[in-house]
Amino acid sequence: MAAKVKDLPIRPAVENQTNLGKWTLTTTQSHILRSQCKCNGNVQCNHCLYSRILKIPDLPEMTFDRNTLTLVHTSSGCKIHFNTLDALKLVDDKHDLIKVSYSEEWLAKRQDSSHIKNTPKPFDWTFSTAYSGTLIDTASHKLSVAATTDEPDKEKLMRRDKILYHTEFVMFEDELADNGSSKLVVKCRVMPTFVLILMRHYLRVDKVMIRVQETRIYCEDSWDYFLRDVTLREASFNELKHLQTSVLYDEWGINDHLRVLKRDLDKVCIED
Repeated sequence: MAAKVKDLPIRPAVENQTNLGKWTLTTTQSHILRSQCKCNGNVQCNHCLYSRILKIPDLPEMTFDRNTLTLVHTSSGCKIHFNTLDALKLVDDKHDLIKVSYSEEWLAKRQDSSHIKNTPKPFDWTFSTAYSGTLIDTASHKLSVAATTDEPDKEKLMRRDKILYHTEFVMFEDELADNGSSKLVVKCRVMPTFVLILMRHYLRVDKVMIRVQETRIYCEDSWDYFLRDVTLREASFNELKHLQTSVLYDEWGINDHLRVLKRDLDKVCIED
């Protein structure tokens, strides 16, 4: 089980801004959300904000409330924004989804886990989220979403061009009381002609299942739109029992061994 992290002094989040053609990418990164309220009734702190807005009875062990990524269409102001609060809003606060989908495995696991037994009310204790980014319009422009068959330019993706900016950070992480892992991470790189963003939720419930949802954003510097690819993969431990342990617990390599349950490819356009 992860050791409890002491609250650190509040300090400004580290911000980076990169401009590319018609777009601006901004990231902010800071330490984990404080475990207790520190506002003393003054300006509401993020701990109070999360407690007020979220309906789930508990937060992930490590919640990075100020780790964000924003891709803005500079002239219109329309944007896609990735943040932890909106991701956690989509966690089911009434149903234990692992129990519903994997009843036999869940019941066996529950017998061994005081963490799951002592949950005050049913909720998705794995912090599974279907979050794929927050779309934000402006007064004069809006983002329209439509299914597409367009794909990112694979030739550009494979070229060894200079990387103008890249980063990777965690939005939340929880070891599920030593029952597995639930982790939401963001990676991005800005190349001379395009931006590529990956947000990935990795979930492993030991002896039960592994699920990965990946959201990819691809945007070229001259476009007034971007492509969003959301892919959901999953497999039970029974389906993966032939794998070596090193492969089974490889968070990134496991993708090749999971079934694709769903894929949505959309074009998100700027409209007046």
